[in-house]
Amino acid sequence: MDRRVFLKSAAFAGFSVATLPATLLRANADGSKILRMAYGAEVLTLDPIKTTYGADILIQGMMYARLLHANADRTEVGPGLAESWDIADDGKTYTFHLREAKFSDGSPITAEDVAFSWNRMRFQKDSAYAAPFQPLTKIEAKDARTVVMTLDRKFTPFLTLTEIWNTGIVPKAAVEKMGDDAFAKAPVTSGPFKFVELKPGDRVVLGRNEHYYRQGEPKIDGVEFRYVPDDNTRVSMLQAGELDVCLGVPAPRMAELKAAGFRADPEPSSTTYDMLINHSAEPFNDLKFRQAVSYGIDRTAINAAVTLGLGTPAISIMSPTLDFFDKSLPVIARDVEKAKALLAESGKAGASFELIQNAGSADEEKAAVLIQAQLAEVGITVNIAKIDSTQAWTRLADGEYQAEMNWWYNETRDPDNALRWCVWGAGDNKSYYTRYNNETVDKLIDEASGEADNAKRAELYAQIQKTVVDEVAQVALYHPTWLNAYAPSVKGLVLNVGLQFSSIGGTSLD
Repeated sequence: MDRRVFLKSAAFAGFSVATLPATLLRANADGSKILRMAYGAEVLTLDPIKTTYGADILIQGMMYARLLHANADRTEVGPGLAESWDIADDGKTYTFHLREAKFSDGSPITAEDVAFSWNRMRFQKDSAYAAPFQPLTKIEAKDARTVVMTLDRKFTPFLTLTEIWNTGIVPKAAVEKMGDDAFAKAPVTSGPFKFVELKPGDRVVLGRNEHYYRQGEPKIDGVEFRYVPDDNTRVSMLQAGELDVCLGVPAPRMAELKAAGFRADPEPSSTTYDMLINHSAEPFNDLKFRQAVSYGIDRTAINAAVTLGLGTPAISIMSPTLDFFDKSLPVIARDVEKAKALLAESGKAGASFELIQNAGSADEEKAAVLIQAQLAEVGITVNIAKIDSTQAWTRLADGEYQAEMNWWYNETRDPDNALRWCVWGAGDNKSYYTRYNNETVDKLIDEASGEADNAKRAELYAQIQKTVVDEVAQVALYHPTWLNAYAPSVKGLVLNVGLQFSSIGGTSLD
């Protein structure tokens, strides 16, 4: 889920914490070990419940601690702020026992803060991503160090969800005193880094949180997270020594960077790159037309051209890194004649549609141009519109689009929240704004989430995957790897499948 710009307005002034030394802003100029990284999207909010946008998720993962903590590749989750937990025999009650910890301002992190943070995330009306937590009905502080959460049914994925970014713990007192808007611009944090400065349209600067609960972490003095929308500009900055980490490297540049001594190895991701389509608008409101488009596209060729073989052609909307991925599904082979026949059956011969591409994305441009050429052979005209990512998101969320190049990922290796994000019609985001809605799929998702038997879960998820492929819920194209590059001085930093730097606390700069 790129979740590109959940908040379409970033029109707020820069904020800083005046008590922190201004020298932090001069990354590494005075010997301070500041990790400088750049990404192709702008940070829009620092409140973990107010966003589903990639840039926000990345920076907030370094700012807020969660109940559980994932290992570097997110194959396991273990103690975090909760040093232990109990699960009731019926699977409906989770009791978390907190360790002693402090916020970045030195105030203690209590069960009341945890309950407040989770109640905001789960029940506040403007919480952006409460959908995965629907079974959770009650969160309460039993005492200063104990939090009890009650679910209305057995929900197998629940424990893994206690580590995703929007469950980051915030201080109740600070949020209530400052108000949501002010807190989102200059927050008090609970993770390895504290807030220093926000420069809208430019960067976020973080400093070392001396009160972080993990002893000896973080090992560096801070992070400078810059907004650099052009892919190749970021690469040039890395080569020039202006960055330590380049997030989002065009595939053709990876070998070049590796040969130059940078760490530039593909990292496993849970991403699906796709063409989102609006089921409520012409011409994608017709199944035969959607199928014509699907059969007219060569996923193998697009994957080869865009990822240079570093990704895999899509056979499912789910990434192969997720549990219960159905390996038996075939890649939909391009069949121009079948696509033409389906187009004729749809009654939309000679149809055209606008395909939105986010300006500055080299990979999106390459894929969009290939789709345009491939569908022209079917008799479908594709008009590519390169627009700013914020405008693209606004049109997507408002349903004022026909098709858009996009991507999404999953925070965990369990597929439940992935499917609730992209094909669960009952969700607030309308199946990632495609307006796809199949009540049978919704019921299967709910059934699978409550099933403890992995074999039975696998059968249910296989059924879901086949259905949404047949109905072309989205036009899944390929599953890329994370393509990032790191300066040789960066040690121990890994971007995991859930778009988090879980190892950031132990990262060092030589």
